[in-house]
Amino acid sequence: MKKQDPIYIVLVRISLILFILFTGWLIWDHFINRPSEIRHYLSANTDFKDKNYDSSLKKYLKAYEDNNEDVYIIEGIARSYMQLEDYKNSINYFNLAIKLDPNFAPSYANLGVVYDRQKEYSNAIKFYEQALSLDQELAVGMHWIDRLLYDVRETPSTISSRLNYLKLQMTLPEDERLLSVEEIDQQQINYEK
Repeated sequence: MKKQDPIYIVLVRISLILFILFTGWLIWDHFINRPSEIRHYLSANTDFKDKNYDSSLKKYLKAYEDNNEDVYIIEGIARSYMQLEDYKNSINYFNLAIKLDPNFAPSYANLGVVYDRQKEYSNAIKFYEQALSLDQELAVGMHWIDRLLYDVRETPSTISSRLNYLKLQMTLPEDERLLSVEEIDQQQINYEK
C-alpha cells in the first residue's frame, strides 16, 4: 500500500471542514437568520403569484409592520389592493412608494394601470409616460420568464402600447372613442421589479 503525503491529507481535511462550515453558515444565514419582514415578503410574493391576493395582502402588511420604508413591500401592498379592486388604498400605497423612491418606475406604471381600470384615462396617460421616462425597459413588457412564473400564456399589452392606444383614442371625437374593452383590460398585468 502506498503511503499518502501527510500535507495532502491535512489539506483535504481542512477543505472538507471549510466546506461544511460554509454550507452551515449559508443555511443559517439564508433560512434561520432571515429577518421576519423578508420571510413575510417572500411568502406574500408566492401568494401573489398564485393569485391569492387576500393572503398576499395580509403578509405584505405584516412585512410592512416590521419595515415601513421598503419600497418593494409597499409596492406589494399596493399591487394586492389593486388586484382586489380596492383602488383607493392601492393609490395611497403607490403614492407612498413614490414618495419614498421617486425614481421607482413600476409604482408609476401601476398607478397608470389603476387609473386605467378606473377609466381615468388622462391620469393613466400621465403615469404611463412618467414610468417610461424613468425606465425604458418597461416598454418591452413582461419577460418570458415572468410570464412563465405568473402563468401568463398570451403576451400582455405593454405600457408603451397601451399608452399609444390611449393617446390615439383621445385624439378622436368623444363619441368615436373606444378606450376600454373588458376582455383586453383584464389581461393588463401589473408591473414589478
